[in-house]
Amino acid sequence: MRAATVCLLVLAFTGVSTGMEPEPWLTPKALKPGDTIAVIAPAAPATHPEFAAYVKLMEGKGYQVISKPGLVGRKDHYLGGTDDERAGEINEYLRDPRVRMIMPVRGGYGVSRILDRIDYAALRRDPKIIAGYSDLTALHLGAARHARVVTFHSPMAMRDLWREQEPAYAFAARSFRRAVFAEQYRIGERGFVVEGPEGHQAKALVGGKATGRLLGGNLSLVVTLMGTPHALEPKGAILFLEDVSEPAYRIDRYLSQLRLGGVLDQVAGVVLGSFTTKDEKEEKDTDRVLKDYFGKLKVPVVTRYPVGHTPQNATLPHGALVELDADRGTLKVLENPVRVD
Repeated sequence: MRAATVCLLVLAFTGVSTGMEPEPWLTPKALKPGDTIAVIAPAAPATHPEFAAYVKLMEGKGYQVISKPGLVGRKDHYLGGTDDERAGEINEYLRDPRVRMIMPVRGGYGVSRILDRIDYAALRRDPKIIAGYSDLTALHLGAARHARVVTFHSPMAMRDLWREQEPAYAFAARSFRRAVFAEQYRIGERGFVVEGPEGHQAKALVGGKATGRLLGGNLSLVVTLMGTPHALEPKGAILFLEDVSEPAYRIDRYLSQLRLGGVLDQVAGVVLGSFTTKDEKEEKDTDRVLKDYFGKLKVPVVTRYPVGHTPQNATLPHGALVELDADRGTLKVLENPVRVD
């Protein structure tokens, strides 16, 4: 194999640029009453009660909510439809000028199967708010890599947002509203601090400040996409990671791949969110693994940030320019992640 080919393979694996100047980042329009929200099931299937509750909630606030006929109950094995159905609905809404937000019902499995079918050019032409977390990490990374559009690692329709009146989910709903709704922005103001739940404080593992594009999401998905055209581009990024129901040895394996792939050597800072485990012993083992990999980095690192598979799930603008202050445990968005007309 020629040296040039080997070099390109290494660059693709780590997400390093091959020398072409990337396009500038774009932001979608902020959401306002009267806008159309398209609900999709790109991963696991939708179920009726929660889906209906979310539609009723948003229509009551003055938004138009649309979805494909038969979305609820559509199923292909453990997926919310065939690859053609799931990719097709995303592309239809990316190309529809009426749609201002694409909201997944839930995560699960399967988004990585359709990343090479997504019309990123349509998203670039008309940036829309794309929400979600967990398996939706794949779509966020694809949109960042191919469209350079800010998306939102956020609560979703069925799992979280329909429950906004419940005290446990009030913070998640408030954080989502702060990030994407037009009413939250004032003329002349630029950026904001991502607020945490009352009484919660992220902890510094390595102190200091850093600035960069906020990229990442679910650890297993970040690792899954390494070596593909949709991989995270780590150079100068503020990397954020979370995961759920993964034993410590698997977290260890994922992080070793990030380290061996050169990702941890390139990031400007790290935000570690929730790593939900089954018991206290597993939690302690996971904490030790995180310290092993991140405690000796020479960039700012915070742990226990309120993001991930937990009701205390802050909305983070994926791809936006942010400042991480590890000593204070804060993330400040330095630019508005949405456009307000």
